[in-house]
Amino acid sequence: MRTRTSRYIGLLATLAVLATACTTSTSTNRDANPSTTRAISTRPESRPVGVPAANALIPFDACDTFLDYVTSQAVDLVGPHGLDDPFSYPWWGGDDVFFEEAAASGADASFVGQARVNYSETNVQVLGVDEPDMVKTDGERILVLSEGTLIVTDITGAEPEVIGRLQVGNFSVQSLFLSGDTVLLFGSDWSSFHPLIEGDAEFSPVYETPTIRLIEVDISGEPGIVRTMRIDGRYLSARMIDDTVRLILSSGPVGFEWSYPGGSGLRAERKAIEENRQIIENSTADNWIPYYVITDADGDVTAEGTLFDCDRANHPQEFAGINMLSVATIDLGSGLDVVDATGVLATGNTIYASADNLYVATQNWDAFQWAQTGEGTVQPDGVTTEIHKFDISRSDVTSYVASGRVVGYLLNQFAMDEHEGLLRVASTTSPAGWSDSFDSESLLTVLEEDDGELVEIGRVDGLGETEQIYSVRFMGDIAYVVTFRQTDPLYTVDLSNPRQPKVVGELKILGYSAYLHPLGDGLLMGVGQDATDTGRLQGTQVSIFDVSDPSDPTRIDQITLDKGSSSEIEYDHHAFLYWEPSGLVMVPVQQWWWDETSESAFFGAIGLAVDDDGKLREVRRIAHPGGDDDSWDYRAAIMRSVVIGDDVYTVSAKGILKSDLDTLTEVAWLGF
Repeated sequence: MRTRTSRYIGLLATLAVLATACTTSTSTNRDANPSTTRAISTRPESRPVGVPAANALIPFDACDTFLDYVTSQAVDLVGPHGLDDPFSYPWWGGDDVFFEEAAASGADASFVGQARVNYSETNVQVLGVDEPDMVKTDGERILVLSEGTLIVTDITGAEPEVIGRLQVGNFSVQSLFLSGDTVLLFGSDWSSFHPLIEGDAEFSPVYETPTIRLIEVDISGEPGIVRTMRIDGRYLSARMIDDTVRLILSSGPVGFEWSYPGGSGLRAERKAIEENRQIIENSTADNWIPYYVITDADGDVTAEGTLFDCDRANHPQEFAGINMLSVATIDLGSGLDVVDATGVLATGNTIYASADNLYVATQNWDAFQWAQTGEGTVQPDGVTTEIHKFDISRSDVTSYVASGRVVGYLLNQFAMDEHEGLLRVASTTSPAGWSDSFDSESLLTVLEEDDGELVEIGRVDGLGETEQIYSVRFMGDIAYVVTFRQTDPLYTVDLSNPRQPKVVGELKILGYSAYLHPLGDGLLMGVGQDATDTGRLQGTQVSIFDVSDPSDPTRIDQITLDKGSSSEIEYDHHAFLYWEPSGLVMVPVQQWWWDETSESAFFGAIGLAVDDDGKLREVRRIAHPGGDDDSWDYRAAIMRSVVIGDDVYTVSAKGILKSDLDTLTEVAWLGF
């Protein structure tokens, strides 16, 4: 049987969804100042009407129907200690126990490098759709989130210089967006509740629920906080097009004061369950829709309320849980200005956005229950992922368009891609982490929008039997899919006829690629792990594939960097840098290795050059102070690399190192 932690991680890794609808706002906080309490959402011009398509989301038309639905589902889930909600779980301790835990911090064929300007930008999936990261630059400044501090550096001079610092608080700050002189910080916090069990005040449960913090910072001078917004829920993802930010979050039920068994035995448990059911029946929208509070620079509350009204909420036709997944639209050009918000009763974290559409995937409820409880040893039959499409072409509203379904689970955002109006999706029938006894295969499905439904028009399956997908990249009419268990098959799938996709090429090599990046001229780079023929990992591997002939993909070069090494690129594509004008690739590497002959450690980045013939050569290794064998310090691990003009700037928690673009020799060091 799985542990509670593994069930929780498995649950978060498999679920996702989101939605939209309409209306104006009303207060839901009876005690708040009515002049500052409101729901954020405003009325879109239109919404789908009539009978929903087979997989379409169903909107609620009023709070009564919303509460009838959610409470009728919740009363069947509540137990003698309340709702076993994965976002509000108990830690047992004394009255004075307080726990802090940081929340865990994912192209079209023309997207190769980032040579539109003379500096590199965040490595994103779709050109023009920005993704939040811990390092941002506008070509004159580099902004870094380091150990709870926003550091602003000026890099226009001969040496980088710190021109501003802002300590953002005693909570986890994960990423940022930059727009002109406005920075939007994304952070996570926890709010705690200590219910006392009658007669046992020294042994009471401590409930903690995640809270998102959005912080608007002005960096036109010394950095200063303008506004802060706190929202009930867990940060999932965000995207920014021009100055419009879409924030996606997931929240659980909050504000309940549960009854607990007054003693041992079934009678006490039954009594607590009945009392908790009555508590749910008496709940209000505040308990189910995320609440927000906005404060100004002085900490004074300027607005608060539910993020949206009941009739901006939706639910899938198949029950997907009582958590709420929400999307908020923020006009960053006006600062922390939330202009629209909406949500759906479901949960998850697989988000993909093109320039015009947002797609969110959610796991079906049978798998949700299996992942949460871990009961039994049989994989749920017919596991599917529902995908919901939203129009984000307008900057002031997100409009629901259509829904569909594919077989299996999605690895990450790269498993989805929109091309010429069609959505292509790569999935695996059994996700990594489930028992190896389960049969698995991977497939690629093509969906087309048709009258409110994403309809399957083509599919190819049978990829990597008994394996899972480790990476995916779509490039025009071709998809590249890597599966792995012991060896690494790289499949090429021809999508030129979307109604009849077909596997046209396969390359089997040792190891795997966890991230694929197009280089242009028929070349594809993979970053992952080398492995033995039994699947034992050997260290970070960088490969160059010639995919000019999709029917005959070949690996033309490969470098295994260090035995026992790993790279952040394997799980975070933002750490990857490819600078097309000079063919430079920067790979952050962390390596610990001890054996009978040697011991070594390296926290740094390795610069590689891709020559015109597709061959790799190592240019230089860069380490910040404390990143070498003699005095290694994990804070010296290089997080990001940025090209600006003729220089490369590598960033760690300890500082910024400026190096020459051609030779990577050190020019200047700035310690934080």
